[in-house]
Parts: sequence; C-alpha cells; structure tokens
Amino acid sequence: MAPVGESCYFPPLDRCLDGRHQLFSWKTTYIGLSQLGDVPRNACLQKHVTDRQTVDLLTRPFSPYSPPTPQSKSHFETKTSAINVLPCAQGRYNIKEIQDDTRWLSITTNINEIEALRIAVLEWQTRPAQCLLDSPHDDAADYRKTLSVNGLAASFRRSIQTAPLSSDQDASNIFDSTEARRDRLLFIYLSERQYILKTSELLLSVAVSEAAQSGKLAERSPGSKSKGKSLERPERSDWVEEVGSDICATWNVDGLMEDSGENFIVTAVNALQFRVDSMERGSGWFEQEPRDTIEAAWARNQSLEIIHIMQAMLTLLNSSTNVTRCDSLAAWFKFVAKYSFFQQDGGAFQGLEVPLQSLVALLSLALLKVPRALDMISQISGGALSAANAQADVPFLLDPEVITEITDILAAAASDALANASLAIFAWGIILQTIRDYAVLSRESRELRQFNRTVDRYGTADGFDVDRSAFRRTSPTQRRSSASSEGSQQPSFLEDITDRIMVTATEDHDPIRYLATCVIHQNQVFDVLTALAVGYCNSYGSDNHGKAGLKIRRMLLELVSAALDFIEYEPTLIITVLAIITGNERYWDILNRPQDISSSEPASAFLLDDLLMQKILQVSMNRFPYEPLPFLKFCRALAISNAEDHDGTLMILSLLRQRDSLTCPVPSDFMAYEIVQEEEDANYIQLTGELSFLPDYSPLKVNLLGKSSQSSRALMNLAAMQSSQLPIGSIGRVISESRPLIVMWAHDYSPLTYLGTILNSFSIEYNVCLAASELREIVSETISLLAILVSTATRQASNNRSAAVDAAKFILEIASDGLSRGQDVISLIFNIFENELHRHPGPSGEEGALDILRSCIQFIHALLQVIPDRVWPFLGRSSLLGIDGSESQLNAVIAAHEIVSGRYDFLLGCIRVFDALVDDAIARAVSHKVPPTATKRFTGSVHGVGVSQAGVEKVIINLQRTLIDVFESSLNWKFTIHQERLEINTWICTIFEKILGYYFDVEGSKLTKPLAVAADGLLTSFLSTSNSNLTINPLLRVLDEGVVTPNSSLSLRSLLHWTAHVKAMLCFTASLIRVNTLLKRPESHLQREIFKAITVLTKVYAAHESYRLPAVELIDALVCSIDSTNEQPPSLLGHLGRDTASYFLELLSIVDQPFTNNNLSTAIWRLLSGIVSRRQQWFAIFVLTGNTPRESFKDSGKINGPSSQRAEPLLTIALDGLSNIERLEPINAIAMLEFVALGADYWPWALTIIDDHPRFLTAIAEFIAHPNSGQTPGSGNTSSDYTRLQISSVILNIFAMYINYTQQTGNLAFAKRLFPSLTFFTQYAVSVPGYNVSLHTRLRHNFMSKFAGCSIDDFKWSAVQRQPLGRNFYFHMEIANKMLAFDPAWAGKRGQGFADELVRANLNLSLVESQVNLFRSWKFLAVELSKSLGTDAKFQSMMISTVVNCLQSNATSKLPEAIFERLKNSRAELAFTLLQRLIELKSHDGNLRDIFPVAWDTLHTHQYDVGLGLTGGNADYYRILLKILCLSLSAHTFGMEVDDLYSDRDALASPSTIEKVLDVIGIVVARGFRSLTALLHEDATRILPSDFILLIAIFRTSLRIPGVRKQTTRLVEEFSNNQTGRCACALLSWADQLAVDNDPVYGEISISFLLELSSIQALAENLAVDGILTRISSANLIKRLRQNDGVGPFDTPYRLYGIWSRGILPLLLNLLHGVGAPVAIEIAASLNSFTSQLSRASRAFEGKQTSSADPTAGAITFNMVSEAQTLAVITSVLDTFREAGPSVGIDIHHLKEIGWARTQVRDDVDSLLQRRSVLRDSLFPLNEREEEWVRQPPLWRDSSAENRFEEKVVGELMTIVDLLGGGEQ
Repeated sequence: MAPVGESCYFPPLDRCLDGRHQLFSWKTTYIGLSQLGDVPRNACLQKHVTDRQTVDLLTRPFSPYSPPTPQSKSHFETKTSAINVLPCAQGRYNIKEIQDDTRWLSITTNINEIEALRIAVLEWQTRPAQCLLDSPHDDAADYRKTLSVNGLAASFRRSIQTAPLSSDQDASNIFDSTEARRDRLLFIYLSERQYILKTSELLLSVAVSEAAQSGKLAERSPGSKSKGKSLERPERSDWVEEVGSDICATWNVDGLMEDSGENFIVTAVNALQFRVDSMERGSGWFEQEPRDTIEAAWARNQSLEIIHIMQAMLTLLNSSTNVTRCDSLAAWFKFVAKYSFFQQDGGAFQGLEVPLQSLVALLSLALLKVPRALDMISQISGGALSAANAQADVPFLLDPEVITEITDILAAAASDALANASLAIFAWGIILQTIRDYAVLSRESRELRQFNRTVDRYGTADGFDVDRSAFRRTSPTQRRSSASSEGSQQPSFLEDITDRIMVTATEDHDPIRYLATCVIHQNQVFDVLTALAVGYCNSYGSDNHGKAGLKIRRMLLELVSAALDFIEYEPTLIITVLAIITGNERYWDILNRPQDISSSEPASAFLLDDLLMQKILQVSMNRFPYEPLPFLKFCRALAISNAEDHDGTLMILSLLRQRDSLTCPVPSDFMAYEIVQEEEDANYIQLTGELSFLPDYSPLKVNLLGKSSQSSRALMNLAAMQSSQLPIGSIGRVISESRPLIVMWAHDYSPLTYLGTILNSFSIEYNVCLAASELREIVSETISLLAILVSTATRQASNNRSAAVDAAKFILEIASDGLSRGQDVISLIFNIFENELHRHPGPSGEEGALDILRSCIQFIHALLQVIPDRVWPFLGRSSLLGIDGSESQLNAVIAAHEIVSGRYDFLLGCIRVFDALVDDAIARAVSHKVPPTATKRFTGSVHGVGVSQAGVEKVIINLQRTLIDVFESSLNWKFTIHQERLEINTWICTIFEKILGYYFDVEGSKLTKPLAVAADGLLTSFLSTSNSNLTINPLLRVLDEGVVTPNSSLSLRSLLHWTAHVKAMLCFTASLIRVNTLLKRPESHLQREIFKAITVLTKVYAAHESYRLPAVELIDALVCSIDSTNEQPPSLLGHLGRDTASYFLELLSIVDQPFTNNNLSTAIWRLLSGIVSRRQQWFAIFVLTGNTPRESFKDSGKINGPSSQRAEPLLTIALDGLSNIERLEPINAIAMLEFVALGADYWPWALTIIDDHPRFLTAIAEFIAHPNSGQTPGSGNTSSDYTRLQISSVILNIFAMYINYTQQTGNLAFAKRLFPSLTFFTQYAVSVPGYNVSLHTRLRHNFMSKFAGCSIDDFKWSAVQRQPLGRNFYFHMEIANKMLAFDPAWAGKRGQGFADELVRANLNLSLVESQVNLFRSWKFLAVELSKSLGTDAKFQSMMISTVVNCLQSNATSKLPEAIFERLKNSRAELAFTLLQRLIELKSHDGNLRDIFPVAWDTLHTHQYDVGLGLTGGNADYYRILLKILCLSLSAHTFGMEVDDLYSDRDALASPSTIEKVLDVIGIVVARGFRSLTALLHEDATRILPSDFILLIAIFRTSLRIPGVRKQTTRLVEEFSNNQTGRCACALLSWADQLAVDNDPVYGEISISFLLELSSIQALAENLAVDGILTRISSANLIKRLRQNDGVGPFDTPYRLYGIWSRGILPLLLNLLHGVGAPVAIEIAASLNSFTSQLSRASRAFEGKQTSSADPTAGAITFNMVSEAQTLAVITSVLDTFREAGPSVGIDIHHLKEIGWARTQVRDDVDSLLQRRSVLRDSLFPLNEREEEWVRQPPLWRDSSAENRFEEKVVGELMTIVDLLGGGEQ
C-alpha cells in the first residue's frame, strides 16, 4: 500500500515500476466493485476509490481527461526525471520508452501528460498478462485432442490460438513493436474512458439504492463533497455509498454543477451530442494511415460511452423526487428528436440497439416524472404554484413554451410511429389530459361563479329552476388532489396551456387525445413496456445485485398506475403489469436474490399502491374464481414480496386466506334461486338450493388472455365438498344476464382452500382433465403459487427456523382445509407430479407442456426447506429417478422435451432440488436419531425423523448418476438461452464439489455415510485411469471458456453467469485432485490432461480477477498430486515453456495487488512453497532466482527473453515484503515465511540470497526480539497469541538453517548477535501448551450427552486441505452447523451454545498448534546454536535454562492427548541433546549441576518403577530421561581426580546431592536391574540390552561423584535387599540362551555390572560371601572359555573374548583388591581353571607371521594388551600374598601358581618394544574408539609414537614389563 499522504490513484513512478504498487485500471476498479465479494473490507480498493484524484475523475466522467497544459508537461517531466526514477540497469523497464509513449499518447488523444503517463504505466504493468493471453501454447494441439467436441472454438467470442508464427521470437518481436505497443495504449485509453463512466454509474446506483432505504440522500447538499483531500473513512463499511453520494451531490440533477455552471442533464446531453457528432467524423487519430481495427474499437467505445452516460442519467433521475427542470427536458427531447429517438437499427450502434433504444425510451419517461408531475399539476390548479417564463431552472410544468415545444416533438414522433418515444408520448398524453381536465374544471368553476353572481343579482324572476349541481364536477384525479379549484388564484395558467395545445385541434382531431391513444393502438405502448421490463431490465439492469432493473420496473409501474384513470382493465394491461412485476424472473432467480432488496421489488410497490390494488388486483379478485388465471398470476407475482399487513401476516397471504365474495356462473339448468330486492332494481338473487362454485367445463367459454375460462361440470360432482358449496340463502348480484348467469356472491371463503380443492379434483380425475388446457394452467399456477408462498414465508423468517416452519405449515394447512382428513395438499401435488411424469403430451414444442412439472419441482424444492421428510420417501418411490428399476422419467422428459426445445427449466429445477437434498442429507445426519413424535398432517419433519439412511442414499446416488450423464452429454445439446448451459454446469459442479467436501473434509465419515456411495461414484467417474474423455471434457473445455471470458460493461448478469461457471469448474477440479491425493489413488486421466493444459490454466489466471484464487488452488493441488503419484513427476517448467513461465511468475509476483485478498495471497505463496518443495527442480530455480536453470548456470552473457528480468525473483519479493513484517497480515506473513523456509531447506544455496538481503534477517530478528512477554501464551488472549507464535516458529526455522549455513562459512557474528534476543524462547518455547483441558473435557462429555450417536471427533478436519489457524482450524464449523443447527442447544441462549464452545475449542487448538510448532523450531535452532556457540559461557547458561525448563515442563505436564506425549518426548530429546553438548564441552557453569535434581524429579514423577517405565507405552521417553539423568550425574564429576573419589576429605558434593544420588542407585540401579532381569526372563522382547547398559552407566557415573563411595552402608543395603549380584549371575547363566545371532550381549552386561559392584570394597566382600566365583564358573557361557584353544579377540563370537579380558579378569582383580588374602586361593584356583585362555594369553605376543589361512596372526589388539596387564597385576598380587604366607592367613600350599607364562610374555613384550616398527605394523584397532585413536596424534611428542593408539599400547606394554620384571616362570 502507498505510504500515508501519498496518492493511491497515481503514486510516485518508481513505486509503480519496481512492483511495490500495482495501479488500478478503471476496468479492474469496476470488477472489484461489481463482481468480487467483500467489497467493504477491501482496504486497497477503498483507498483507491476514495482517493481525491479518483473522486475527482468520477465526478466528471464525461470528459475525465483534461487537455495538455504547460503545467502538466512540467509535472510529467518532474515525475519521470532521473531524480525520481532511475534508469533500470537490469532492463526491467525502459523509462525512455515510457516517456516517448506518454508524449505520443498525449498528442494523439489530446489528454494531459500525467494521465497519459498513467496509461503508459498501466500498459507496462499489464504487459505480462497480455503476453500470456496472446501467446500460443505448444501443448494446445495435444490438449485439444482431448476435447472431442466438433466446433468447440466456434462458440467462443474469440479463439485462444493466435495466428501461426514462424517462431516464438517473431511473436515477441511483434508484441514488443512500437506499433503494437501504441495500439495497446489506445485500447487501454478507450477502456479507461468507458469504465470511468461505468464505475461512476455503479457507485451512484449503490448510493441511490441505499439512500432510498435510509433517506440519507436528501440530506446531502451539493457543497458537502470533500475538497482538497482524500476521503477519510478507514473504518467505515459504507464507503462505497459515501463516494456514490459525493458523486450524486456533485452532479446535482436539480440545480447547477459547481464546475460547469450547467445542469447535469444538460451537460450529459451535450456529452451525448459530442459523441454522436464525433462518430460521424471519426477519431482523427490516423487520418493519413487509417487503421480499421483502431477505428472500429474507437467507434464501439463511443457507442458504449453513450449508453453508459444514459445509464448514469437514468440512475440519477431515479434518485430525484423533483419535477425536471425545463432546460433539462428541452435539451433531451431536442437531442433525441434530432435522431428520431434513435429508432433506426444498425449503423454505428450495430449490436447495441437494444440497450440504446431502451435507454432512450426509459430516459424520456424518467425525465417527465409522471407521478410528481401530476402532483404538481394539482398544486398549480390549487394555486400553490404559479407559472414562470424563460427561466431555465423552473420545473417544466411552469414553462408554457417548453410544454408546447415538447408537445410538438412528441406529436411528430407519434405521427412517425416511433416506438422508442411511445412511453414519453403515453406519459405526456396523461400529463396533458390531466392539465386539460383541471383546466376544464377551472373554467367550469369560473363560469359557475359568474352564473351564481348573475342569479344572485337578477334572481329567478323568469321562473327558471336552475340545477346548479349540473355545473359541479369532480376533480379529475381525486387520489392526487384535495385542493378546491375554487380557491385557485391562477386558474388561467392551465387553461392557457390547454389552449396553446388545442390550437391545432379540429372536429376530427384532438391532439391531446391523440397522444394518449395513438401509442396504445399504433405504437403499442404496452408491448414496449413489456419488452423493457423483461428484456432490458433482466439483461442490462443487473448492476448492484439487480437493483437497477428493479428500480426501472418500479418506474414503469408508476406509469401504469398514473394511466389507470384513463385505461380499462383488459388482457393487454394484465400482461403488461405482470411483466413489470415479475420481469419474467424465474422461481430460481427469486431465490438467488439477496433478501435486502425485497423493499425495492415492484411487487412490494404494487401492494402498497392503493390505486393499483383497487383497479387491478381487486378487479381480478372480484372475478375469481370465474376468471381464475389473472388472479392466480397476480398472486404468484406478488407472493415474492414480504410486505406485511397490520398483524404481521404477508399481505398476499391475507388476501388468499379469507374473502367475503366470489364470482361464478350459474348453470343454465340450475333454477334453485329467486330474485330479491326488486324494488331497488339492483338485480340481486338468492339461492333456494346449494350451489357448488367449483369450475364447470361446458361449451360456454369466456376468453381471457386468449384462453378459455370455465371448468368441466364433471369435476363438480366429484368434488362436491362443503368448502366449495354456496349455502341456501346466499345472495348475489348478477353481473351478466346472458346464460349462464354470472353472479358475484356474498360468501366467506378461503381462495387458498378453494385452490386446494381444485388440485384435489384435478388429481382425482386426472385423465378426464387432460384436455382441459386452462385447468392445467390453473393447476400449474396454483402449485407455483404455493411454492413461492412457502419459500417467501421461509425466507422472511430465515433467522428463526421454527418460525419459518410454522409459517410454511400454516400456508399448507389453509390449502388443505377443504380436503378429507387423510389428505393434504402435499400428497395431492406429489400425485399430480407423478401423473405428469407418466403423461405423454402432444408434440414436444407444445406450449406449457411441462408447466405443471416445473411448478411441482419448485414446490418440492420449497418443501425441502421446511418439511423434508415428506420429500425423501416420495422421491424414493417416484418414477422421476426410477429407483425401483423402472425407466427414469427425468431422463425421458429431458430427452423428449427439453433437449428438443432447447429450454431446460425442469432440469434446472431438478438440479436445485438435488442441491437441497444434499444439504438436507447432511442436516439430518445427526437429527435422524432423534426419536419421532406423534404423526400429524404436517409434523415430524423439521429434524429429519423417519427417513432411513438407505433411502436417502438411493435418492442421492440415482440423481447423481443422472446429473453425471447430463454433465457428460450437455456439450452437444441445443440451448436456446446460453445462460442455461452455464447455470446447469455451474450448479452440477457446485453440488459435486459439495458432496466431496461433505464426505472427505471431515474424518468422521460415519455421519456423512449417505454420501459415501455418491462420493465414490464421483471419484470413479472423474478420476478414472482410463483414457476416456467423455466425463472430463466439460472440465477441460471450461479452461478455454475461462480464457475467452467476455469483457462486458453492459450485461453484467451474463458475465456473472460466465465467471461463476468457470470458477465452479475450477473449484470442482481442484477438489477432485485433492481427494485423489488424500486417498493416495493412482494418477488419473483427468490429472494428466489438466497438466497437459497447464499453459491454458495460467491464461485463465490472467483472464479475470475472480479466477485468480481458484486457478492458483487448482495448480497447487496439481503440483502436490503429481508429486505424490509419480516416482519422477513431470516438469512443470517443461510444460509451460520459458516464456509462459516467465509471464506467469510475473503475474504471481504482484501477489494480490491491486486488491487486498489475503486468501489469494496465501494461496500464491503456498503454491510457490509447493513448487520449491515438491521435486519441481527446474521451476523451483526459476522461482527462486528469476532465471531458468540454463540461464542461472551461465558464467556470463546477457540472458535473452523478456520476462524474467521485469520483476524481482519471487524469493527476493518475499524477503522485501517480510522486511516490513509488522505491517503484513499475519496469514500472509506466515505463508511468505514458509515459502522462504522451504526454499532454504530444499535449496541451501538460497541462503546466500537471504544472506545478501540488506534488511530481511534484521527485520525478523527484531520481530522475535520483542515478543508479548507480558503475557504467557495461552493466558487468554488467544487470537493474538497463536498468530505471533506461529510466525515466530517459522522465523526460528529460518534462523536455524541460516546458522547452519554460517557454520560452514565460519562466520558466527550473526549467531552471536541473535542469541541474546532468544531468552523468551528458553522458557515459553518449551513450556506446557495452553491446552484447555476443562474446555475440551467438558465439551466432549456434554456433546456426547446431547447428541447421541456422534462424537465431537466426527467433525475434525481431514488432511484433504490445510486449514489456517483460527475459528475453523480443527473442527469443521460449517458442517457442524449444518448437522447440529436443528437443536436450540447448538446456538444456545445469547449465542453461548455448543457452536460457541466449538469455536473456542478451535481457537484453543490453534494456540496449541502454534506452541507445538514454536517448540519444534526452537529445538532445531537451539541444537544448531549449540554447535556454533557451545563454548560461549552466556549461551551455555541459555542451554542450561532450556534443559531445566524442558524437564520442568515435562514434570508438570498432565495433558491427556497422545500429541502431548510426543511433545514430551521431543522436549526430552532437546534436553538430552543440549545437555550432551554441555557435557562434551565440560561446561564450568555452576548451574549445570542444578540439572540433576530436576532430571531426577522428572524421572521420578513420570514413573517410579524402572521396569514399568521401560516396558510401558512410552518406553522411549523413559530411556531418554535415564540418559538425561546419567548426563546430569556426570556434571558432578567435572574436575574430579580419581584420588578424590576415595579421599577422606569432605566430599565436594552436597549432602542433599549425595542423598539423591543414593536414591538413584537404590531405585534406578539396584531395583531397576532386578526388575529388568525378571522382565527379561519372562519375555526377552520387552527389554533391550541398551537398557541394562544405561543402568550400568548411571551406576558408574554415580560412583564417580565424590562422597558416594563412602556411603558403603547404604550401598550394601540397597544391593543386598534387591539381591542384585545374584540377579547379575542369573543373567549371566541365561546369556547363552538370550544370545542374538550367537552374540552373548547379556553375558557382557552381567559381567560388566558385577565388575562395577566389585569396585566397591564392601560390595566386593558381599559378592565373595555369596560365592560369586562359583556362580560365574558354572555359567554355560563361561564354560566355553575353557574349551579347545580358548577364545581370542578374532574368534567368534567376538564379544566372548571381551567378557574374558574386560570382564572376568578385572572382576577377579577387584575381588582380590577388595577382599584381599581370604579370597586369594579361590581366585587363583578360578583363574587356573581357564587353562586354554591362559595358554593362549602366554603366546599372545610371539610375533607370528600372517598368512592367507590366518590373516590375523601376529596382530596385537588393545584388549590383548589389557589382558596381559591385568594378568600381570593379578599374578603380582598373588605373589605378594604367597610371600606373606601365614602372616596374612594364607596356606601357601593351597595358593597355586597361575598357569600363565610370565617370563615368555615379558620377553615377547620387551622384544616388541625394542622393534617399534614391527609393533606398529602389528597393531589392529577393533572398534570405533580405537580407530579414532589411530586418527589422533600422540599426547607426548617425545613418545616416538605415530598416533594416540600406538602411544596407549606402548604405555600399557611398558607397564607389563615393569610388573613382570622380577618374576619367574
């Protein structure tokens, strides 16, 4: 958006050229105001329309562009100077070219340079879209092969294919040529002029419509418009109305405009005259070299401007309540008279004759202001007004000269029989006739006064008896004037006008009467009225939701009302009035109309007009039921009005509910009556017997509307019911004395009940009535009337479901009152419908053949809204669908009648019924489980009770099959009205998409089960893998139709149908593809064909603003689908081609400009995210860099091609936008950040672009540096929490990837700057999510209690489409509302029901989702930072805080859902990773030791028992906690020397720490080892070897903490109580059985654990006492060490040697050290029992040579050296005991020598040490640790070792030599 204070209409040029501001063209402005939804909330459109310059142009649309001036030239040069617009080095724009084009356009069209510059910039900005639309596509041939419909392109306005070109370069050259570019400038100039006019008229129409309802328009004065500044209405939702009101006030139809000093109408007429004159001269642009295309476009534009000026005039005149000024009227009629009221056809207005001529007729009528003029005549007659001569601003009725002049003009038009002037002639005749009547009355009044004065003066002496009443005359228009003519002060004015007009009168020629009568007979004014009401208002009056057409029809109705004093009730009048009221709108059109325009309907105006009611409706009512059709037609036409009477009942329903009179014939043979009141000569009769007033078909006919008007007498006998009988004594007045008598009877009855009786009669004797064509029409009108009444009553009470149902039932009950107890009008209509389906009428072209069927389907649709349970069973048994196996009559009717006639009203009705059925099937999903109540005539219907789901499913699937057939075959049908084809396909696609949405959008498919078969049927039909094109042809064809969408500023209705058709197809196709991806189905033929047509789809995106969102969503779904259904997805760039891809990306780069459309913006960024992350490698490079891969990898040279250089790469655009992230809408910021994150994730080189951007990283770092730290997430401000947290989570992801990138470059500066701002996340990112347990638990419990049979989880969104965070995030509110709205508890009192609870749950889950995402991102970032900044003391403190907070959150988290368990695991993983890093770094932070208590509390809180923890449902989490515990213990060992562990000085660890460590040893190690051993014995699969290893590591680490080893009493107690040693021995005894792949891992574990126990002297003694050596020796695994030649390091299993060298030997040494002499004999004996091992160990260093048979001979491993060293120590200790002998309590005779050749080993080792090269070659690393030593340098440089491994081995060998130096063999 433009900065504050900057013009939005035309901001600085640099903003327009660098992509920051997309200009609104006037066409786009009009589209935004008229065709795009949510106009009031579109901030950019509001800012543009309310801009001062925009309003200024709108207020002078006839000549918006001023000519060039020196000031405009100077302004132009300043605006385009280098200081304001730098020349673009990259070639994105050519400022010199723009300047030249501007000057050329200014000179050619004579407009100022600034406006010409704006048009030039518009051309530059729209060039990519125009290139895209005009460019050929290479895949067109293959794509169109799929469209197997001949002549498809012929149905379009223009072909998609351009003329064949030699190459794409030729096409580019032609497009970029100066001539082509300047032609486009002229086309844009013409379009701008046209749409300025149309936009002004639209805004004016909105203002007039709204002001007419609120009365605000009259309050605005001409001086109230804004001056000098933009309209400041940022918060108003009625800004459109305000701008329109400004225009209205400026134009000032009743006064003079400030800028011109002329009246608006005069100015408009002058503008019209100028354009007509110009059309005769031509444009004058290319006089030397005429261009036919440009001239034709200019001429058509002039014609359209004329029409739009007239439309604006008509709109403005309709807003004025004053009589037209005389100068305005004279100017108009002189203008149109000059051109014979534009009666001629063709010429310059070829193709525009209908709107032009209609507007001439309507304007001529609107200027006369007939109702107001008649009121003014009355005022003039009463003396309230006086005449004025030669004054332009007076009403025309006060200017005799103007009246005479207009009379002459219209008289000439009448004589020429100009139909366009007929309305004006008729209205003028009424005005003149009224003037004459008043003049005659005035003259007679004056003569009467003169006569009275004479009589008074001379008396009656002559004996004459004067009857003065003979001179009295009633006012000619009593309804309009109550003033006495005797009080008039200027009676001569009207007489003077009359005399002027009658000056040409002769005995045979009355000019006034001639004007009034000639148009009726000669000009056929009623035909013109009908044509205007039906033709023009429907096609060209659809602006502002059709309010323009309604207003015109109301004006026509006012003319008819004014004429009722002079015309009689006759068939022509009836037809005209009905046409005006209805506008020939269908039932379905009425349903689609917004409810807020009901007051504008002509029907409401009719009902509120007393004269119309009295002289038309009352007359037709009085003739009912003798002449039933007029009354029925009027009732049906008026039933759409929601006008109410005094008791709140619909006015039309009040008329139908009860009447006190009726007219019917008396059969010729009926004599049961007598004449009464003969003395009054009133012709009254009285019945002496009962008489039925049901219709009687007899030979006597009365013509009305060209149809017979009686019924058959046979029916009367069949339906002789009390409700249709005139009782004895009824009195009536004879209307016609010819036989049979026509009598108006005084009788109270209900016309609606009577109509129900008629339906009953027709149903009973259906076959008898077939030939009665009028009766069929009566039945059709009756059923249609009931349908509209029910629909109107339902719509009127739309906010109260119960009231709507009651109102509809009330209507149906009245209609059923005359029926028997077992009948109602619903069953009658169903029966008639069924009979009609089986009827075989005459030729298919017979008029009205399907009228009854159409009316019945309307009634069924209306009934579905209130009593659906009556419809479902009927359709289930009806032959309409042929569910029972019979032929589908729907197919038969369509084939036999509608396809032949080309009209599809019945099919459209069935489609609308199908739509209502699908909605009702969803609505009843829950309500059908409600127990049914007692059955009554119209009850048990609202909640869907009593209809089986199987029945619902059958109806839906059969209707769907038929509509699929219609969808497939309709391409070849004939359509008389093209709009019907669009409607049919639009509704079918909408319904199909609705079915897919209802079934696949939620996980709880059990509720939508009735739609399961239908949904699967759609997938089978449209997602087939076969290459059949029949079903998908319409979906492919719509792509071409979208590209050629007509650009019409006239017929908005047809354009809206076209765009709705394209959008519905696009949305349905996208839904199909998304569902295909969701279900992981194979790639369908539809997907392949749509992908072939991807170029056409990009053109659709450019063709119309309303297509952009569905087109982007379809492309996104397609990209996702081809990625999931193909091992190697096809290339999107390859299908598009470089140029098309460039144009398309340029269009995407403007995102949602010029409008504000968050949905579109989000969809575009998600599409781009999909492209960069879904294996579209080449296109992804194009998106990120702006160049194709080939161009991107070029070393040098200029890149050819126009597109990629015009706009910045989309990644750069995203970075630029995010540099102002605080100004972005959160949903847009999230989508853009995700695009950047995915681009960096999948394309790491994109991080270099991010790194080079000057502001992006700083901006997002500042964003997260200032969180709302005063509020804990989840503390209550949910709506503001989750968006910011979600944004922060993506930002942290980007930072993590960027920090990883900087690690590779070695630049840690950014990481160091960043981490101080991350303190907030150390706590809140790892905190427990704000999941509202109470809300969700209560909601789930209450929901299941209230709505039995369904769960709240049934409304969870599926994965078919990603949902944004917010009110509809987790639970599908739309479907929930449809299913549950039947229960009052859903809405609740004051809006606090289940719906509100579900919204709150969605908001809370949105918060939880954002918190979880934030944690994951923080985890990623924290780990990356720990690699970069791990050595930083401050960051180590942050890491420690994060670890502690993670553990504390896990300890306190009690959330129940599984996702939170996974979150706990993830938090624990983060804590473990960071703690591990801290331990690796040996951090000296004092807080590091504080982790242990927290870790222990977390573990202890989660699970006390180690066995249960490691075998429970979340064993992995427990293992991580054990690892964390182990690492946290190791923090207490930093800086400890080995001597510290055994020293007697005060322990460094605190007593509390030691106590907790002992608890760990007791609970986790001792008790845990016993528990794991028992569990392993029960089931070896439940425990992992790593679990034992982890316990051993915890034990080993615990023992390293100073002071722990001194707690011998506690240690012995813990291990003794748990018998841990015996458990280890038992584990060793099972080790051979538990070996996996002969790997005795549990043997090593048990020995290792015993080794750790034996390292504590008290425990070693305990083990010795328990006979540990005996237990070990008896184990089967240990026995294998005594077999054959022993086990070496290279013998399998390899682990067995490790058990010996690293387990048994160190264990013996520990026992020897811990127990001492008492165990020496036993140790020596035990060791000597391993003879084979000792023998092998004696030869270990002999230096054998390697061979192919023994490749490891002579190899020396570190374990071998450790083995020798341990044996050396043991033998040395035993020698010491042997030497001490009895002094230590040892019998030296029992202490045997160890069978290990010490001397040999010493000599061999010494020899190796002397031959270092041989030793070096013999070394053999066995594991990863030893291999790492090989790669490390030695610690001591003078060690002569080459690596750390050799150094260690040499050191061990030297120790061995030292130990064995004094020994003997």
